[in-house]
Amino acid sequence: MRCTRALAAAVLLGSSFAQAQTAPDPKTLETIRVEATVESVSSAAKLPLTLRETPQSVTVMTAERLEAQNLTSLHDVLDNTPGIYSYGWDTERVLFTSRGFQVDSLMYDGVPAENNFSTHGIDETIDTALYDRIEIVRGATGLMTGAGSPAASINLFRKHADSKTLTSSLDLTAGSWDDRRVELDVATPLTADGSVRARFIGVYEDAESFQNLYSKEKKVFYGIVDADLSEATKLSIGVDFQDNEPRSNTWGSFPLYLGDGTLANWPRSVTTSTDWAFWDRRKTSAFAELAHDFDNGWTLRSTFNWRRFDEDLALFYVYGYPDPETGEGLEPFAYRSDGKITELALDVHASGSINLFGREHELVVGYNGSKVENTGHEFPPPDEIAPVGNFFDWDGSYPEPAFDPAGFLLTDIGSRQNGVYVAGRFVITEPLKAIAGLRYSTWKTDSFYFYDSPIATFQNDFNKIIPYAGLIFDVSRNYSLFTSYTEIFKPQITRDVDGKYLDPIDGNSVELGIKGEHFDRRLNTSLTLFETRQDNVPTPALDEEGNPLPLSDDGTQPSMAIDGTRTRGFELEAFGELAPGLTGSFGWTRYQIEDADGLAVRSFVPRTLIRAFTSWTPAALEKLTIGGGINWQSGSYTLVGAPEVLDFSATLRQGDVTQISLMARYQFTPKISVQLNGSNLLDKKYYVLDDYDNTHYGEPLGVSASLNWQF
Repeated sequence: MRCTRALAAAVLLGSSFAQAQTAPDPKTLETIRVEATVESVSSAAKLPLTLRETPQSVTVMTAERLEAQNLTSLHDVLDNTPGIYSYGWDTERVLFTSRGFQVDSLMYDGVPAENNFSTHGIDETIDTALYDRIEIVRGATGLMTGAGSPAASINLFRKHADSKTLTSSLDLTAGSWDDRRVELDVATPLTADGSVRARFIGVYEDAESFQNLYSKEKKVFYGIVDADLSEATKLSIGVDFQDNEPRSNTWGSFPLYLGDGTLANWPRSVTTSTDWAFWDRRKTSAFAELAHDFDNGWTLRSTFNWRRFDEDLALFYVYGYPDPETGEGLEPFAYRSDGKITELALDVHASGSINLFGREHELVVGYNGSKVENTGHEFPPPDEIAPVGNFFDWDGSYPEPAFDPAGFLLTDIGSRQNGVYVAGRFVITEPLKAIAGLRYSTWKTDSFYFYDSPIATFQNDFNKIIPYAGLIFDVSRNYSLFTSYTEIFKPQITRDVDGKYLDPIDGNSVELGIKGEHFDRRLNTSLTLFETRQDNVPTPALDEEGNPLPLSDDGTQPSMAIDGTRTRGFELEAFGELAPGLTGSFGWTRYQIEDADGLAVRSFVPRTLIRAFTSWTPAALEKLTIGGGINWQSGSYTLVGAPEVLDFSATLRQGDVTQISLMARYQFTPKISVQLNGSNLLDKKYYVLDDYDNTHYGEPLGVSASLNWQF
């Protein structure tokens, strides 16, 4: 829920449903370690590596941490992840950056998934109730994901039916702006011996907003059956469904300036939406996984995902600058469309140990691929729609245009991606290990988009070899030095002056750092220096004098590939148990983003981010947990549109932003607890800047109360 974002890393506060599966007694509840130890992560190279053995920056959000912090959406999670910054084009299109690049790589159980067509990024609305943990790997991850940007990869690991007894949990949450959320989680055996088990999760949330008119309703269902076919073979089959129904959502943002050039100081509740606007999004998935353990220690695992994404929307937008006296001067624009994306994805891999030169090494060999079909229709409004009138009196009661019910084909895009990969962890000497891998990827796309010029179907077909290399050197029992080089690619349909498609945009990351494990891995620390680049970035083709070359015969603007953006910086992260009863999480990221000429780019992204939270369970009051956190970002700026008196543009600056959160949790009985949270307690009013002049206000002070009942 919105206000629970404030839990901002309540890293470790109390027992979760997963811990309640075995119905612990009161003494066990009083001594639970609230942040589960991270035994291994697999998102970087599909090898079971500890955080210290992984030569990249990795953050893990466990189920215990998600439930303890009440982080109920992927948006909430990433807003509390070190190095991740979020911004939005409107209420429904939220994007994320890592190291200055847009995050667009998403995986389910290690299988790459199609991104959000509206933003070409990841879907921020994903509800976390369905997932056991979330791994965030920063930097390029092409070995596992194939196509994408060198920002980061988000890997969602689904919950399973692990309980051989009937258990259940009910969470009720109420918060600011009439936010109401109900979450039910039930696990049960289906056979007497528990060899076949089921788990069902349901979520319903309904909320208003600090923005006028805006509300949203969310329904989530998840079901999975896990079956032990034998001692060595396990089958999992499941489905999930999420329905998001926002009403009176915005499209774009509000005018920042009045017609006389003064900055409009709107209240945070300002909106340009109408009482008929909506943006319904429905996601349905079915998946199956079969795993078999061989007697020689090797494992064969195959995972199949089917996903369908449906959207139906009617939007309203205004542009211009209102007169400071009359409020008039804004022009309206209305839009109506629908769309459907269907995706099939498969991953098959074998992993195990091998002996070479007297040492034991680990190896994984696999294939993953996907097929995506994306179709959509647009239903245009009439040529003339009603005027906006006095915007100072705007209440959303604007007449809905008579959209053309027939419409026309807007998009018809098909893409296929295939990749075979191999990766290994090789013990060179006792303190020195190497992680090495290689992926061969193929990509094919047929793309029709009505607003391309000219209207045509573009076809592109290419292949790419992606290397992965890393070294880890144990300098002591607790510390390791590491370095890595990783790559990724991003397809593009731009063409050069000869009509040939440009090669994919190349992304790569170089990392160097030190990682530590302390107190039997209850505390993890890392310091990483990195450089991340994108090359083969398209730009308009120029002649020898620097003038744009003319359009080619078919009307397509020719492009040329140049070296692109480079980011350099560091990340410092620590999380876990600091002392008995005291836990914490801290992340500090600092970087510079420059183009090929050394000039600053993407200035709307803050260059410094701090994410910190600590919680404490006093020894004398074992049922009470209190905590607090600070999220801080440095100042940023962006170029925005402005009226003629300001030469049609202006630089909008946002100073540094500090947000403080507090929480308190009390365990009344072994099965009942109550938690209170507050976010943005300073009630800081600030802008969230973006790259397309869609600046909006950040969320004001919010509070919530949650009741957890395990039975």
